[in-house]
Amino acid sequence: MTTGTSVPMFAAAGTDWRSFMRGPDGLHAGQPTDAVSATSPSLVHLARAFTFAKHGKTGEARMELEAARAALAAEGGGSDHQRADLILVDAHVRSYEDRPITDGDATRLNWALEVCDRHDFIGQGLALNQLCILSMHSGNLDKAQEYGEGAIRLYRQGGAEFGSLHLLAHLGQIKLMRGDLEGAAAQYSEMEVSLSNDLGDTGSLLAVCHALRSEVAYEMNDLAASRALLENAIQSVEEHDAWLDVRAAAYRVRIRLAYDSAGLPGAMTELSHCERIAKERAMPRLLQLMKIERLRALTLSNETEAALEVMRSIGLNPNNFAWEKQQNWAFRRGSTVVSIARWMVRARRAPDALRFLEHAEDFAIRGGQLLSLAKLRVIKASAHWRLNQKTDATGALLSSVRLLGGQPFRRFIVDEGPEVMSIVQAILDGDHLSAPISASQRKRFAELSHFSMLQGSDRVTVSAGLSGNTAARRDNATRYLELLALGMSNKDIGRTMGVSINTVKYHLKSIFRELRVENRTQAVVEVRRLGTTSGNHPNG
Repeated sequence: MTTGTSVPMFAAAGTDWRSFMRGPDGLHAGQPTDAVSATSPSLVHLARAFTFAKHGKTGEARMELEAARAALAAEGGGSDHQRADLILVDAHVRSYEDRPITDGDATRLNWALEVCDRHDFIGQGLALNQLCILSMHSGNLDKAQEYGEGAIRLYRQGGAEFGSLHLLAHLGQIKLMRGDLEGAAAQYSEMEVSLSNDLGDTGSLLAVCHALRSEVAYEMNDLAASRALLENAIQSVEEHDAWLDVRAAAYRVRIRLAYDSAGLPGAMTELSHCERIAKERAMPRLLQLMKIERLRALTLSNETEAALEVMRSIGLNPNNFAWEKQQNWAFRRGSTVVSIARWMVRARRAPDALRFLEHAEDFAIRGGQLLSLAKLRVIKASAHWRLNQKTDATGALLSSVRLLGGQPFRRFIVDEGPEVMSIVQAILDGDHLSAPISASQRKRFAELSHFSMLQGSDRVTVSAGLSGNTAARRDNATRYLELLALGMSNKDIGRTMGVSINTVKYHLKSIFRELRVENRTQAVVEVRRLGTTSGNHPNG
C-alpha cells in the first residue's frame, strides 16, 4: 500500500500493470509482456495509474493516465497493443473514480479485446473483467456472469491469480442477486481458500471476502455471523479499498443490521456516517446507493413523506420511472425498484404499486435479477392484502418463495414486517389459498414465522427459569417456547424443529416441569414474566 502521493516502487522497475494482477509481490518482479515495450514511457505511466486507482488515489491515477496518453501521442499514437492498454487501464481507473462505463467505453473495450495479443491472457481478462462490471451495473446479470467466468479463465491462464480473486468477489455478488445464495457462499469460500495460499499481502482482499460473506449471512438471517464478519472487515474496507461494489455491500449490511437492532434511529446514525464517507471520497454513485438505503429505512418505518423527499432529492419520480431510458447504475439495481414499490404500498397507493410492479417484474426477469423478483412479489403480496385481495396475496407470497427454490433466503420476507407475516400466518392456517400447500412449503413458512417472532416484541427468554440446564438445553427449550408463544400446534412445532410429535410432547413436558406449570398457556405467561424482551420492533 502506498502512502501520500509517493510513486509505487514497482514503477521505477519498469514493469507493467499486469504484474499487479499476478499478485502484490509481482509489483516488484519486473515482468513486462510482449504486448508492450518495457522501455516505453507510456508503460510506466499506465502502471502507476493502475495501482494508484486500486489504492483509491484516483486523482493521481488520472494524471498518470493523461501522461500516458500524451506519451503515446508523442510516439505517433503508438501501436494497436499500446492503444488497447490505454483503453483497458482507463476503464480500470474509471471504475475506481466511481464513473460509469458507457456504451462507448464498451465498444472500445471490445476493440481492445480483439487486438490484444493472443497470448496476452491478462489483457484479455481485464477487458472481460470490465465488461462484466458494465453488464452488472446495467442490470444484465446473465451477461455479467458470462463475462466474469470468462475473465477468471483468462486470468488463470496468464498466471494472474490475484486478478481472478477479484472476479470471484464479483461473481459472488452476481450469484447473490441472481438468487443463488449457496452459489455466492461457495464463491466466497473458494476465494478465502485461495487467499490462504502465499500470494503476498492479501489482508485487504480477505477483508473484502469477509464483507461480502456478511451480506450472505444477513440474507440467511444469521445476524450474529453477519455482524462478526463485518466487524472483522469494515476498517480495512474503509481504509484501504476504493472498490465501489464492496464498499456499497458493506455499508448496506451495516445499515440494515443497525436497523434491526436499534430501529430507525440506529439506521440513521449509520447512514450519516456512510453518506459522509461517500462525499469525502467523491463517490457519487455510492452516495446515491446510500440514499436508496435511507429510502428503505424510512419506508419500513412508515415515514412515507420523508421517504418521498429522499426520492425527490436524487431525481426519482415514482409516478414516472423511465425504465428503458434509465442509465444510472444506482437506479437500475433491483433494490431501487423494490424500494419504490414498497413506498407505494406503504403510502396507501396499492393500486399504483400493482401497476408499477408489472413493469418492475419484467425488468427483473430480463436482467436475471431473481432475488429482486422474489422481493417484488413479496411487495405485491402486501399490495393485494391491503386491497383485500387475499387469495392473490397468498399466491404472490407463495410464488416469491418458489422462485428461490430451496435456497436459505429468509430476510427478504422477515424484513417486510408484521403485515407480510400476517400473510405468512394465513398460509399456515390454510386461509385464502387457491390450493393446499405442500409439506415442504408449510415447513418453510413455519420457519419464517418463527424467525419473525424472534424479531418481535413478544420474544421470550427462558434462561432465568431454566438456570439449572446446560446452555444447549436452554437454547433448545427457548426455541420450543417461542414456537409455543406463536400458538403453534405440536404438529407444527415438530415440522419447524424437524422432530416427531412425540419428541415435541417429551420436551414440552420437561419444560413445564422445570417451570412448574401445568399447561401451554401457563408456560408462556411464566416465561414472559421471567424474561420478556419489551419494546416495539422497528418494522412495527
